Amino acid sequence: MKQEDTTIITARCFHEEPASCSHPCPFFFDVRTFLLRAKDGKWDLAYKLYRNATVFPAIVSELCEAPCRAECQRGAAGQDAAVSDHGGKVFFVGDDPVDVRAVEAAAVRFAKNRKPEIYRIPPREQRVAIIGAGLAGLSLALNLSQKAYPVTVFERGGQALTTWAGHPKYEYFLEEISLQFSEVKTEFVYGCEISGLDDPALTGFSYVYDATMNTDTDAVSAIANSVEISKAVETWLQTGKWPGGEPRTSAGGAEGPARPEKHYVDHGGEQRKPIVVPADPAKGYTKEEASLEALRCMKCDCRACMDACEMLGRYSKRPQKIAIEAAADTRSSPPFSSCTLTRETYSCNLCGYCKTVCPVDVDLEKLFFMARQGRAETGKHPKAFHDFWLRDLEWHRTEGAYFSSSAGSADARYVFFPGCKLGARSPSQIKNAAAFLKERYGAGVILDCCGAPAYWAGEDKLFKSQIESLREKWEASKKPVFVFACAYCMRLFGEFLPEIEKISLYEILDENGLSSGRDGSFSVFDPCMARGFPEMERAVRKLAASGGAILTELPDRNHCCGFGGHMRAANRELFDTIVERRISADETSYLVYCANCAWTFALAGKANAHILDLVFGTDGAAESGKSLQQQRDNAIRAKAALMELYDGKTFEPAARPWDALRLEIPASLAAGMSLRLILEDDVKEAIYEAEHAGAVFALPGGAPDGGELRQCCLAREVVTIWAQYIKRGDDAYDYAITDAWSHRMRFSDTVD
Repeated sequence: MKQEDTTIITARCFHEEPASCSHPCPFFFDVRTFLLRAKDGKWDLAYKLYRNATVFPAIVSELCEAPCRAECQRGAAGQDAAVSDHGGKVFFVGDDPVDVRAVEAAAVRFAKNRKPEIYRIPPREQRVAIIGAGLAGLSLALNLSQKAYPVTVFERGGQALTTWAGHPKYEYFLEEISLQFSEVKTEFVYGCEISGLDDPALTGFSYVYDATMNTDTDAVSAIANSVEISKAVETWLQTGKWPGGEPRTSAGGAEGPARPEKHYVDHGGEQRKPIVVPADPAKGYTKEEASLEALRCMKCDCRACMDACEMLGRYSKRPQKIAIEAAADTRSSPPFSSCTLTRETYSCNLCGYCKTVCPVDVDLEKLFFMARQGRAETGKHPKAFHDFWLRDLEWHRTEGAYFSSSAGSADARYVFFPGCKLGARSPSQIKNAAAFLKERYGAGVILDCCGAPAYWAGEDKLFKSQIESLREKWEASKKPVFVFACAYCMRLFGEFLPEIEKISLYEILDENGLSSGRDGSFSVFDPCMARGFPEMERAVRKLAASGGAILTELPDRNHCCGFGGHMRAANRELFDTIVERRISADETSYLVYCANCAWTFALAGKANAHILDLVFGTDGAAESGKSLQQQRDNAIRAKAALMELYDGKTFEPAARPWDALRLEIPASLAAGMSLRLILEDDVKEAIYEAEHAGAVFALPGGAPDGGELRQCCLAREVVTIWAQYIKRGDDAYDYAITDAWSHRMRFSDTVD
């Protein structure tokens, strides 16, 4: 993956770009950062930033007409005011804009150290002559002198700024000039009028610039123009080429680097803050007053994605930086341990919510998916984050899969695709839905996985293999319409199998006049991917309301419940934070229509009901329980129910030698095993293999009842599963489990 492949995704992001108030400023000054420093009373830092931008800060703070205030978004905030249109965005006009110039003047007064910085640069050989000691010439001279060029300023008057001699602040201006030139070596030749570029006084200079008050440029713009001209002069002296054409030898405007697009940020809910009026206007702001005025700055930086997404907010990393690191992480040269974006990459839910709130449609989900895909291709992906779910996918596409093309009709229009998790939650829901579709439409059924676990892992080869398998089943069914119970399945089919026509189960139920048989009050929790299917969202609400249910809308819809992307394994703390925020959004029971949302909320103790519970009168929450093993057992029951419905046959899963083991597992441990992604079947297999191979540890101290406490492990490709247990009596199949855990370490009996 090349860097340009990732950076193009974030190219339009304007996070940390200068705010709108910087755009009209001749210096393109970073007003936002300056005011942040002033707010905190960091006057030396604020002054340094201001000085580096404006060259002569004391002069600029006196003469600047403050064009920044016209673009201050504080002036566009407030509630009870008229409407103003800024570049297509509508804002409420309210407060006075921030008095930036007054705060700048305060920084000049209150900075303890105004001494110019010393630049340790080797002296240059090319000499530069500047004609005129006005503000333009002085700005150019100072900028070049700071770069160690020998500069001579020729002025026909007796001192600098002769045209400003009548200004009330003239002596103050001269003091400022003297201060700013105090750490550089610049030669001033006063009382010398240059007759032209062939004047003998200019002999021996590598470059001559005529800076005698272009009258079309105001004083502040003249200083700013010379900053840009100094950069162009330095380029010419070093390369012999003037940026953009022939070198300039006389004063005039200079085009600086292209500025980014100006943006306005949504400040919904911002409270009004009246402008700070100085107690003594003649003296200006006190330190406290200046800091309070700086506090009125709204910072005007887009953080929409970081404010909306817990993961992006936690890492608070600039999207452009994420793009660079994502590309770097997929290169073959650095070792895995040097990858910088690992935790963040795999903490993304891949829900796409960030793009929906971004004002310029930056798609960070796509970026993180590309990062996962690229790392999987180069073998740098942490397989343990996805190991359980990839094994679960393999089970659902093999042992757990079932396919019946139709119910006795060769022209069946529909085929039901419930997904792999609905049956794992509630076998009766799949059976009831399939029975309805079979009776009403002669619909077939495909019990399988959409491939989401492989997609989330970035395992492109495996994902495409699953997609092709589903395409073959669709074609074998004579290309029917797929009926989906899961929005994420619909999303993946829409993106990777666009030729397949699709509809949600809930739309069909609603079209057929089915209604909820249960009333009650619920808050509707829309799954993240339902945002792309408004018809599904509407159908769910109609089905629930038809039975008398009272529905409440959550303030933020289509947030991921935390399940997506396998982020729980990558960042458990963040997962817990996300789940807690989702379940605390409303005290009412949630109405869900995603099996993963239902499972996640049930584990966290949040009361919820699936829409199919309401329609078919089932209790999916009771069926699903709270263990992963119960989900696997339910998936087997779901397959059995469908086989009986369509084929009239009884399903018997393949027997394994450890199936006969009986385990007693405390409820608290069973819950912990589910959180650690350990099945009861895994523990059975570990004990069976260890006991038969004699690879068992006898732990010192034994069991609390005096019996022998044993320990064994089961090493899989990526993770190793451990179990501690007590053998009960002489029965080789009866065990009490005291603990179970897993880790990513591997053991070897060989040493290199």
